[in-house]
Amino acid sequence: MERVAVVTGSTSNIGKAIAEALARDGFHVVVTSRHEEEARQVAAGLPRKGSAFALDFGDAGAIERLFGFVTSELGGVDALVNNVAYTKNESILDCDLETWTRTIDTNLRSYFLCTKLAAESMRTRGGGAIVNITVSSTRGTKEKFSYMVSKGGINYMTMCAAVDLAPFGIRVNAVGSGLVGTPVGSRDMTNRPHTNARVPIGHVGEPNDVAEAVAYLVSSRAKYVVGAMVPVDGGLDASV
Repeated sequence: MERVAVVTGSTSNIGKAIAEALARDGFHVVVTSRHEEEARQVAAGLPRKGSAFALDFGDAGAIERLFGFVTSELGGVDALVNNVAYTKNESILDCDLETWTRTIDTNLRSYFLCTKLAAESMRTRGGGAIVNITVSSTRGTKEKFSYMVSKGGINYMTMCAAVDLAPFGIRVNAVGSGLVGTPVGSRDMTNRPHTNARVPIGHVGEPNDVAEAVAYLVSSRAKYVVGAMVPVDGGLDASV
């Protein structure tokens, strides 16, 4: 049976690297994006050709349609990587309800819905693996209010879902990214030079650094890893 992986937000940066790594490992990867043509191009260029699905992860109905497509066209899902993210830098004083709702719906509600729908499919297939991409930081961050709150929710959701789903052979874990690749919402390194003295290892990480951690967590090599959060941040959070 073909192994199927869904990677949310997978046409650039960390998400694209994850899609490529899982395709190399033999998964049929479903590439997702708000932009259909971009998703199709990435899916066609993977080491193992995948499928594409365009949606806005802030739309709950669209997420249901995504998993309906995965079930009807591919038979179900074996691995889910929740990676999509939205951010609008703001403090709590600047955060309006529209920003709060958009951020929480995209970054947290979509993770919940994707996890629930994927787990329903995985349970019928005898198990699977879910990896949530979060941040490695365990501290407050200035002017990243709604984004960091959403990531804190993802961390607790990971642990709770891991406990709920372990009896069904579904392993849930998270990878905490530090300064890796381009900033969220950007496609170039203009505001993130490669060398960085704040990071103990001395530089910003590459998207493939996160992708390799994800590839491990969805593989049988991590069969006893449940409810973990693996930091991929060059030692940044440990040093603060």
